[in-house]
Amino acid sequence: MSRKQKPMKIKRHKKTMSSNGASETIKEFIHIVLGVVLVVGIGFLLGKPVLSFLENVNDKSSSSYDSKIVSSSDNQSSSQDISAFIIDSSSNNEWIDDNALKNQNRKYFYTTPQSLDSAEKIDAVIAQMKQKGATHCVFDVKDLDGNIMYDSNNEYAKQLIGNIKIDVKLIAEKMKQNNLVPVARIYTFMDKLISNIERTTAVMYAGTDTRWLDSSLALGGKPWANPANKIVQDYILDITEEIMSLGVTEIVFAGFSTPTGYSLDKRDFGATIDQVLANMKNLLNTLEAKISAKGGCAIWQFEYSAVKTEGNYAQYIVHPYQLGADNIIITAKGSEVDVQEAVNQLNNDSKSQEINITLWITDNVNSNLTNTMNNYFVN
Repeated sequence: MSRKQKPMKIKRHKKTMSSNGASETIKEFIHIVLGVVLVVGIGFLLGKPVLSFLENVNDKSSSSYDSKIVSSSDNQSSSQDISAFIIDSSSNNEWIDDNALKNQNRKYFYTTPQSLDSAEKIDAVIAQMKQKGATHCVFDVKDLDGNIMYDSNNEYAKQLIGNIKIDVKLIAEKMKQNNLVPVARIYTFMDKLISNIERTTAVMYAGTDTRWLDSSLALGGKPWANPANKIVQDYILDITEEIMSLGVTEIVFAGFSTPTGYSLDKRDFGATIDQVLANMKNLLNTLEAKISAKGGCAIWQFEYSAVKTEGNYAQYIVHPYQLGADNIIITAKGSEVDVQEAVNQLNNDSKSQEINITLWITDNVNSNLTNTMNNYFVN
């Protein structure tokens, strides 16, 4: 049985079948090899021309970019060249980040909320700015009395909305569409209204529950918000974040001081002067960090009388330059100061203190002199 079975091994049958398959496989392999050789040959022949073409295209593109920058460079720094290129290459509806304007002359244009309370008025302000060559539009969102000038959701602010109300989001959109920078101004501790809503926010007369006034009531004395009060600090932070959410990331903070006026020795902050100063510095640093995180710019407004030689800066506790601000605006009336002297002093201060200082001449007297500070205020 075993001998008869040997010639019938399946292996033999399989061998016969695999021989035919091998023949076909060899043919397919040859076709594949020939195909690969053909493709490689074509690639080799065409590779150099294609690479040369792409390199030429890339060179032309780089050359075009470089020429745009160089054409705007005339005696300017490289950072200014890049800024100029970014602005030139933008579309009409594309917003230019304020960083692109940092190395160029800023011309601030202040306008009242009344001038911005409708779309038509906003357009009129934009036309004025373009005519004057202004770059930055400053407007109040919280005025020196404490009135809120826009629709706010803050629990205190929404109770203090004034008669004039502006659409901050619309203003920001229209300004940006015209390559202008919207700048919101917020009065901080100079606020006579917040304590009407929350009494504990006021500076008090020492040892009493009576709000301190900066003059007699008969002469229009007013209360001030307490810089050491947490509710006040949170209030300012909330308003700032709300304004940024509406599209404005350059913000000027004014009235950032302890109260001025009469009976200063009777003020009670509920904290020591050192603690008040620490709270002010902490708030300043927090605001700067929040605004910087959004790509914006925080600026602090002080009076020239506080920073001039032998000036009185008692309301700031320390000299304003020592509060820790990176960007400062100094306001002065040209009719009351020697503008050229102020410009020279502030230029020196800016270099020695390593602070960006801008001079605003508020009554347009000799204001062109402030061009030497690379910033000025346009009336």
